[in-house]
Amino acid sequence: MKKVKDFMNKKVISVSPETTIFDAAKILSKSKIAGAPVVEKNKIVGVISISDIVKFIDIKLGKLPKIDSPGLSNLIFALIKMEKLRQDFKKEMNRITCHRVKEVMTKEVISISPTMSLIEVAGLMEKHDVNRLPVVSRGKLIGIVARADVIKALIN
Repeated sequence: MKKVKDFMNKKVISVSPETTIFDAAKILSKSKIAGAPVVEKNKIVGVISISDIVKFIDIKLGKLPKIDSPGLSNLIFALIKMEKLRQDFKKEMNRITCHRVKEVMTKEVISISPTMSLIEVAGLMEKHDVNRLPVVSRGKLIGIVARADVIKALIN
């Protein structure tokens, strides 16, 4: 039976709790991954995902006023209002994206050991509905396993 150490990714992209959510989103996007461990002093303190960032921004942007559906006679007023909303949106996005990963991350981390079996990992992913699991040995991050890694390991 395959063990985690046989199919884990040893090159882990991680972020610091002090990283801004804007920079974290850039790192995830550039790396073409949907989430990453949050590491401080080589210890996992959380996990950040695109979903976490989107939810946070959505909650914060919910505070912006909504655009009413204007009639033709209110077109000029509507355009002025839309420009103000655009400026408000831009200002709000700048404010929001300065928040730190530690404010947005999932703090309850489910991790796995390098000696766990492929079946155990697949079960944990299913049970906890997670797409990636950090691999920890002696309290330190040594790798990561994504759902795609599990599928590849099953096929090979």
